[in-house]
Amino acid sequence: MNKLKATYIKLKPRIIISFSIIIIGIALLNVYHVLEVKVTSNDECLWIPKPVTADSSVIHFDKVKVNGVTWNAGIRDGDRLLEINGVPLKSTYQAQAILNKVEGGSYAEYVVRKPDGKILTTKVYIKKLIQYGSLASSLSALIWFLIGFIVLMAKPDGLTNKLFYAIGVLSVFAAMEALLPWNIVGGEPLITSEFLLTTIMILWAIGISFIGVAVLYFFWMFPRPFKFAEKKWVKRLLIIIPSLLTVYVLYISAQTFIFKQLSFSFFIGFLSVYSIMVAILNIVAIVSLFINYRRVEKKEQKKPLLLIIVAFLFGIAVSVYANRIAPAIADVIFNSPEYYAPIVLIVLVPLAVAYAVFKYQLMDVSAVIRNAIVYGTATVTIAAIYFLVIYLAGHQVSMLVGTENRGIVAGIFFVIFALIFQSTKDRFQDFLTRKFYPEQFAHQRILVELSNELATAVGVENILELLKHTFVDALKIGKFGLMISDKKGELKLVESVGLNEEEYLIVQSGICDFIKKKSLVTKYPAIEQNDFKKIFTYETASKLLRDEIYTIIPMMVKQKVVGLLLFGLKHSGSQFSGKDLELLWAAANQAAVSIENARLYESEAEKLKLERDLDLARTIQEGLLPSEIPRIKNLDICGEMIPAMQVGGDYFDLLPVNGSDSKLYVVIGDVSGKGLSASLYMTKLQTMVKFACTSEKSPKEVLVEINKRMYGEIERSWFVTMTIAYFD
Repeated sequence: MNKLKATYIKLKPRIIISFSIIIIGIALLNVYHVLEVKVTSNDECLWIPKPVTADSSVIHFDKVKVNGVTWNAGIRDGDRLLEINGVPLKSTYQAQAILNKVEGGSYAEYVVRKPDGKILTTKVYIKKLIQYGSLASSLSALIWFLIGFIVLMAKPDGLTNKLFYAIGVLSVFAAMEALLPWNIVGGEPLITSEFLLTTIMILWAIGISFIGVAVLYFFWMFPRPFKFAEKKWVKRLLIIIPSLLTVYVLYISAQTFIFKQLSFSFFIGFLSVYSIMVAILNIVAIVSLFINYRRVEKKEQKKPLLLIIVAFLFGIAVSVYANRIAPAIADVIFNSPEYYAPIVLIVLVPLAVAYAVFKYQLMDVSAVIRNAIVYGTATVTIAAIYFLVIYLAGHQVSMLVGTENRGIVAGIFFVIFALIFQSTKDRFQDFLTRKFYPEQFAHQRILVELSNELATAVGVENILELLKHTFVDALKIGKFGLMISDKKGELKLVESVGLNEEEYLIVQSGICDFIKKKSLVTKYPAIEQNDFKKIFTYETASKLLRDEIYTIIPMMVKQKVVGLLLFGLKHSGSQFSGKDLELLWAAANQAAVSIENARLYESEAEKLKLERDLDLARTIQEGLLPSEIPRIKNLDICGEMIPAMQVGGDYFDLLPVNGSDSKLYVVIGDVSGKGLSASLYMTKLQTMVKFACTSEKSPKEVLVEINKRMYGEIERSWFVTMTIAYFD
């Protein structure tokens, strides 16, 4: 399962690109269908059918436009349409199908019966009418999706990026209404396969059911998430309601067009109610965005939000005009299409949002796009100049050396081109970075200096101070935190600026797995706001969000997290992204290596110091043992103590009684445990023994006396075993 997941993560960019190509194809098909298939012939009047039998009806003219093409042909309100181009008519659908075959700018022959019974045969000039509403939705959907694709590719794991991409996909699905046969008045549908039409209907139902909710949830999460929007029941509700609506839309569509149980007017009425519901969702979404606008403090961050708010309000105004005002000031669209045409202006909404996204670096895309355009153009320009120069130079040299050596000359000039091009390109890109991206250039210069200084910094404290100085003072970051792992593997906050929460405690177990998975997608994986709740506890994630931490860069050495760098927004008010993350990763890795080396150095120094202290303690302990064996008549005796470590708790002593050469205490003891602690207890024990063995006492009396003293002075988890022999 883990292998499949890793494979999916690795192939995720390709899957996104492949899926996006399909969606772009559908979006272009929608536009084509509107401009070619759904275009209807227009004679600037309205046809009113009056049923005669179950299969036929008579057609009467109504709302004939004064001085319009039908008016100029002598036709008036109340006249009856009998034939078009010699074909007797049974329904308005048949009449429109015949008329649609007539090219725009040509004439169609109408046979008309006047109210007095006279038959009129006349020529009517035919115009072509585009369905502006479908054109507006198809073009808008295409633009929404293209922006969403760019946004997602800039940051595939970003929650708001995914939501924005979903809005684009759902917009394309909703615009697939143009491909459905009921939306083609008298024309020949481009798609006739029942399977494809069923698939289109399902996708269309999903699109119109989910698009409003997707927009609403996006503005609940952008630019700052509302707390209630992160609750599980809210997320479930936002999935369940549109899912039920999708089923209901499919039911209504099937009952209307397949089973013929509902009238077309009922279906149109249902769509009208649905459009009102979507309008309400959009209004709530804009209100949510306006609340977020009020929550943002910096003016620079408010500008793009204000632009998006104005764009959506403009879109709502255009929709209200097309659906309410235009029908009031114009009788029908056939007579006054110019009054309905402004609905196409709704495409300005995604264009305005795109401008806000790219101009103000929202959702981490602006830097990526601008870099691609500027650096790509620079590379192509330099390549073209070099190629032209070397081609001309090579041509001239070839003329001098002759045709037989032109291959060698071409090879030499190609090598020269390759060597010079790369260095010039790099220098030119540095110039562009300095000229057009001064903040990024300053970051690059400062972080390069940081890498050089880290190489010579000594001690963990000096390294931490250097990091804090670089990110806070040099880069002018208002929110910054530095966390370092301790011996338990827990990450603790050791340096911070601008953070309200003083206590952070993070267990690094989930960080390594997250970085490993994200490394399959990007070379410079960072932990961002939408990742906090996946990795950290709810309490820690809430603290990070309250402190407005947007980006976390791990400091790692050999899959081990040494520390974390916590960043708020840059001085310009935007998040770190693109080239910034690459530079921060380089600095973080260098800092991690420096911290780890400093720790190893300190650990080694402490170890050496401890070894010197233990050697000294061993010398002292050996000095406490008998330096020479007492001479006792008729007794040969010797003793030696070799500790398992530098020092220990083993002990022996030989104590003559009152300077006698025939009486001797022999003491052998062992303090539980090993090392320095045992040796200290042993030293205390030896002192007590020397004081207790100053007169002729039995071993029992000596041990009872020592036991009483030791009991009050030794830790409960320690004990001493001892044997005392009295030799006479």
